[in-house]
Amino acid sequence: MIKKKEDKDRAAIVKNALSKEYDATERASPEEIIKLNSKLKDHPVIPVLLNNTPDIIMILNRYRQIVTANENLLELIKIKSEVSILGKRPGEAMSCIHCKIKSCGTTKFCKYCGAINAIFNSQKFKCRDIQECNITVRTVSGLQGFNFLVMVSPFDFNGEEFVVFTIRNISEQKFHHSIERIFFHDVLNLAGTIKDFIELSPEIYHAGLKDFHTEGLRIARQLITEIETHRDLLAAEHGQLDVKIEEIYVPDFMSLLVTLYKNHKVCEGKFIATSFEGDISYICSDKILLSRILGNLIKNALEGSKTGETVTVTYRNDTDGIRFLVHNKWFMTDEVKFQVFNRSFSTKGEKGRGFGTYTVKFLLERHLNGHVEFSSTEKEGTTFTVSL
Repeated sequence: MIKKKEDKDRAAIVKNALSKEYDATERASPEEIIKLNSKLKDHPVIPVLLNNTPDIIMILNRYRQIVTANENLLELIKIKSEVSILGKRPGEAMSCIHCKIKSCGTTKFCKYCGAINAIFNSQKFKCRDIQECNITVRTVSGLQGFNFLVMVSPFDFNGEEFVVFTIRNISEQKFHHSIERIFFHDVLNLAGTIKDFIELSPEIYHAGLKDFHTEGLRIARQLITEIETHRDLLAAEHGQLDVKIEEIYVPDFMSLLVTLYKNHKVCEGKFIATSFEGDISYICSDKILLSRILGNLIKNALEGSKTGETVTVTYRNDTDGIRFLVHNKWFMTDEVKFQVFNRSFSTKGEKGRGFGTYTVKFLLERHLNGHVEFSSTEKEGTTFTVSL
């Protein structure tokens, strides 16, 4: 009980400290960084320890700047020399999507970053801190999400304060664990429904056979769709997804998509409405991928809606381009807003299925040359906009 209280008190102290320190922009000069780099590299043990591990390691100064790093980091970010990253902060060196305008550790998203929190904890309390960090980075081939386990430990060297910042890439195991959990959850639910359905079949009279057949076919198609969705996600993660661009007539496409989710379990007691603005026409895209993307957003919106509420799916074609909008009345807290596109982040807790919005962004930007954004307020609710 005492330990829990200490942890709670410590968390409160850290939270207050972070609110002040996230805006810190002070840095050591390039000359100072080079001098410290030389001192660390001249040490007989430090370079050996840095490169004798499968993990990524950076040594950071008190301003969270990289003073030296091991070869594993250079390999991950595909550079030959550490010179170009010296003086940068970890998120800047790794091209975190949130470091585009402001520096690493100073954006509104950083308050929920496990890496920066672990660094601050270690610096403030002079102890080792371990946290998980979900990061999305920009690569030559597009966006890529990572799940990292970060370990930070402080140490002094020649009167200077440093931290050893260690990253263990747990993306693969987290991805497969989540995929298995999601896959088995969805498929078992549908398989259970089919079993119950078949058990009822002896009691169905001739008059009800047509409806029975229609419902059974719908459930079977939904099961196939779930399996194909997870197959495509695995292929996309490994860069093996086959994209097929074709003409899509939007009204028919939206009608089929909405019908699918009107009959979905998550839509029980809720409604889906559609609207068209501007020219109703053909678009060119991958029909299956686009239906996965919009279907994910519709499903999330339905899950976040209360009984009696309506999810609205809108198609717009005007001077701003082609857009699909999915709206519901639920609104996000800041904690959700700033992590919503992070890989493995979920609003549904440990048993949640944290690949929804990450998958939307990943598939859309990497494979369909599109873009997704959202707005969310208590008054207006939440709208996700897919632009093509």
